[in-house]
Amino acid sequence: MPRLELLGALLAARLAREVKAIVDLKRPSKVFFWADSKITLHWIKGSSKRWKSFVCNRVTEIKSLCDASTWAHCPGKQNLADFLSRGVSVEILLNSDLWWKGPQFLREVDFPTDTGNDDT
Repeated sequence: MPRLELLGALLAARLAREVKAIVDLKRPSKVFFWADSKITLHWIKGSSKRWKSFVCNRVTEIKSLCDASTWAHCPGKQNLADFLSRGVSVEILLNSDLWWKGPQFLREVDFPTDTGNDDT
C-alpha cells in the first residue's frame, strides 16, 4: 500500500507541474501537497538514497518537481479521498461539509503546513 501512496504523490507532483505550466499565474504562488500516508511523507522528506530503487527513483522525481517542504500530513478523517474510498451513501455525501467545503484547516486564511505529528 505505501508504494501506491507514493505513486499517488508522484502523480500529484506531475499534475502540479502541468497545471502550473498551463495556468498563467500573475503572482508568485506556492503549491502545497497533502498526504495521509506518513510512510510516504517520510520517504519524501528523507534522503532518496536511503531507499531501494523503486522508492528512490520516485522520491527523486518528486523532489525534482517540488520541494519536500511543501508536503504535509493530512489525517485520514479529514482526507476526501479516504472519505469516498470507505463508501458513503448519497445522503451523507450531500450533507457533508467535508465533501463540499474541504477540511476545515484549508479554509483558514493562514492554514497550517502540517496538521499532524511528522515523526514517522
